[in-house]
Amino acid sequence: MIRHTRPVTHQELVRTTPWVNPGKGKQRTWLAGGLAVAVTGIAIAATVELRHLGVAAGGDPGGVRQQALRSISVALPSDANVQNHSAVGSIWSSCDGRPDTQGWSDVINDYQFTSARSAAMVVANAEASMKTAGWKLTSTSTSPLGPSVMWTKTVSGSVLAHATLSVGTRGPSRHSPSFWDFVAAAPPAGTRASGC
Repeated sequence: MIRHTRPVTHQELVRTTPWVNPGKGKQRTWLAGGLAVAVTGIAIAATVELRHLGVAAGGDPGGVRQQALRSISVALPSDANVQNHSAVGSIWSSCDGRPDTQGWSDVINDYQFTSARSAAMVVANAEASMKTAGWKLTSTSTSPLGPSVMWTKTVSGSVLAHATLSVGTRGPSRHSPSFWDFVAAAPPAGTRASGC
């Protein structure tokens, strides 16, 4: 029995006597354990659902496609001023969440750059470099903007990647500086996402 010399309020009693709520530590342990079980259950359910839908482990297993697309960087001119570069792996996608359009997106490697070299020099350098990197020239053409060159490369089994080097314009007027667009794309492994 505890003897007090003055009356004690409930708040003082709770603050000074830790045994008033001996289960509080156990409550926290149960809460943390329950939360861990819930998160694990959700992860397992999501994995089972994705397997049920026929979703593979990824649109680019082992990064084989992305690695092959990186090889286009050898064709950039030595004086290239890269304005933008994006290397995008395959992601699970759909058109507005519609199940009949679900699938993996293409793997992309894209450069936008400028060069002080002539168009003929940029194209000649790219053709030689792409051949060395294992890309096969498939077509060349010319538009009012300038040349356009296309290549293919087998990246996995019978999967063909495509690369295109072409001239574009930046800005609202025809006097805006020219830039080159150099993009390589490979279809994903598994189901390919379809458009809207």
